[in-house]
Amino acid sequence: MRTLAFASITTVVALCTLVTRQASAHPGSGIVVDAQGRVYFVETGNPDARFPGFIWEVDAGGKLTPVHKTGGHWLTLDGNGSFARSDLGAWFRQRRTPWLQRAEAHESGPALVQADGCPIVINRDGNLYYASGESPEQGGGIQVTRLSPEGKLTRFVPNLSETARRLGGIKGLAAGPDGSLYVAYPKAIQKITMDGRVTTLADPVVVRDCDKDVSPGEAEPSLRGLAVNSHGVVYAAATGCHCVVMVTPDGQVSTVLKAQRPWSPTGVAVHGEDVYVLEYPNSADRADWLPRVRKLDRDGHATTLVTISGQGR
Repeated sequence: MRTLAFASITTVVALCTLVTRQASAHPGSGIVVDAQGRVYFVETGNPDARFPGFIWEVDAGGKLTPVHKTGGHWLTLDGNGSFARSDLGAWFRQRRTPWLQRAEAHESGPALVQADGCPIVINRDGNLYYASGESPEQGGGIQVTRLSPEGKLTRFVPNLSETARRLGGIKGLAAGPDGSLYVAYPKAIQKITMDGRVTTLADPVVVRDCDKDVSPGEAEPSLRGLAVNSHGVVYAAATGCHCVVMVTPDGQVSTVLKAQRPWSPTGVAVHGEDVYVLEYPNSADRADWLPRVRKLDRDGHATTLVTISGQGR
């Protein structure tokens, strides 16, 4: 794989950088779970109301605690402290990277990194990967860029752009148990190994019982956040169908969780055999963007862990 100098990679990250800290046209997808089972999720801010949002923690007992004032759209764990000494703010000001912000989690929890203009994930190799190349308003990222803790940028799959454009742009990223990356497009999921080999897991992803609710120009089922368990099973938020789908390693698709309108999944995290789902009302009105988190256990039973209300902040 070819390493690019900062000067040559500027066009890859520029548009993603430009949309930073301006709310995208959808609520957040950021939800993660640490090794102790603590759930962290983003409440996306509302610039119209001058509300910056939060990162919240839900502990094993269901206690809800705000751990960081400012909530973006995407979230990833920095459990090993890979970026503890990285100057993320300086890289953004120099227009080398998109807006990334490190936040220390509550008490003994791990560090978190959030982003606003593009999906992100810190992989097992300690590097951060993000979708780059175009703004979300232009259809989503068309490249995957790797950022090392030292600030080195690498275009991960140089020939991904054509396929990514055809599939509607990158809408979500996740790390698999073997270190591979999983990429969500509006109606497809791909797997990328660390040597840059791209395989298609499912295209198209068809939700046969879809409660269709997609914006004009979006492709059903409008996949967004995704997560991968230890067996290589992918769980993806099918936002445009108000559900979560499961995709097996051989590409079989099934619905595992439904949400009643106006709620719709936007992000997914896994911890053992449990699946945690971030949901927002599927609304164009930012005033409606108040999230909830549900847990789907191994027996298929869903419970609501928390619901954020305007009075509950």
